[in-house]
Amino acid sequence: MPGIDAVPPPGAMYVFFRIAGVTDSLAFCKELVSDAKLGLAPGSAFGPEGEGFVRWCIAASEERLAEGVARLARFLAQR
Repeated sequence: MPGIDAVPPPGAMYVFFRIAGVTDSLAFCKELVSDAKLGLAPGSAFGPEGEGFVRWCIAASEERLAEGVARLARFLAQR
């Protein structure tokens, strides 16, 4: 997805990734849950090095994850 810098985690249930242009991950996640009904954790919750990143729990079905990816793509396209 354009604007996403992610590396698949080796054996973890979370993906920690950067979204281009995000400088306030908490504000981004609040807007994402409000507008796209998609809840991700702000990277800033994991320390100052996490700012600009978000964390997504991928312990879900492929169908549910695909819907989440579609919601994120629509949300980013509208920004």
